[in-house]
Amino acid sequence: MNAPKKILMLLGNYDPATHAGIAKASRDLGWHLNVSMLSPFQIPTRWQGDGIICSLNNNQALTDFIVNANVPTVDLSAWRIDIAMPRISADNQCIGRLAASHFCENGHQSFGWFCHLQNPVADARLSAFQQELTDRGLGKAATLVGEATQNHDEIDAWLASLAKPCAILAYNDNDAAWLLNTCLSAGYRVPEDFSIIGVDNNPLICEHMPVPLSSINHDHERIGYQGALLLNSIIGGEVAPEKIQLIEPRGITIRASSDLLVATDPIIKAALKFLMENLKNSIGTQDVADSLGISRRNIEHKFQKQLNTSVHKKLLEYRLAEAENLLRNTKHKIEDIALMAGFCHAPHLNRYFKNAYGLTPLNYRRNSSKL
Repeated sequence: MNAPKKILMLLGNYDPATHAGIAKASRDLGWHLNVSMLSPFQIPTRWQGDGIICSLNNNQALTDFIVNANVPTVDLSAWRIDIAMPRISADNQCIGRLAASHFCENGHQSFGWFCHLQNPVADARLSAFQQELTDRGLGKAATLVGEATQNHDEIDAWLASLAKPCAILAYNDNDAAWLLNTCLSAGYRVPEDFSIIGVDNNPLICEHMPVPLSSINHDHERIGYQGALLLNSIIGGEVAPEKIQLIEPRGITIRASSDLLVATDPIIKAALKFLMENLKNSIGTQDVADSLGISRRNIEHKFQKQLNTSVHKKLLEYRLAEAENLLRNTKHKIEDIALMAGFCHAPHLNRYFKNAYGLTPLNYRRNSSKL
């Protein structure tokens, strides 16, 4: 019987969900996972083993150790893409596009980017955020980055300069929480003046803010698990892929910080109100048009022009958000949640939910309960 592989975990940016994914794969693969160096300030001196799973960042001592270890290694971050090694990372461009789409579909015309520590990961998110806005014929986001994000006077001046209502994507939940509190302290309303979205969907942050924080579901656990499988295959002699493997986010958990439709057209407002009030009912575009006394073609044209989406897609977005909320915050059966959110039956919900969030409703609930 082969001895278990000795694997060292070195996460420069420690995340519990990433650790959980690695630990699950380690258990499945029968590894001996060494986690004694959880702190990035503790650089191993006598370790010997079969491979390293890591997330590189700006810690040069950590990077030097990993590069010089001369064992198979997989990196779970896009911070140090200048160093050639096998990688699995979040699809940061998808994260940027997803945020822009959410804001645009809520009718926003003014945008911002807030990031304390600009780095290659942040660059990818911002670039895609800006590109999606450009592709939709909108102006680019105003940015506040670096030390200025920690200076209240500079933040106040930046917020005052932005056309309101303004939709702001923050690099992560920590930055978003800092910004949200600063907005409230300065007398601004969230989301009426500033809609804010973070990244990571950390419930300990998002659900305990004065205004609960919307956040993109960065799939850390899957990144950790898939990264471990990749490392195991490389140790086993398989050729490492040259290209970085990207893991898409699992949608957006919409909370109060961005749950605002910016629409001036009274017909659009009335249509959205009708959708929200009739989520449980079997309704379609024609029902919306009939409730407003206008043609189906007219209402579809208004949705596409002002929200860049269709009535059907907006209704599906609302229903999925309601299902996601019920999965996280209630113990209702999946079959009951499907009906409560307006889906015909559980399989109908399963299909659309997995497409949007990357998991079945049941697995999503299990993952949420672990956090």
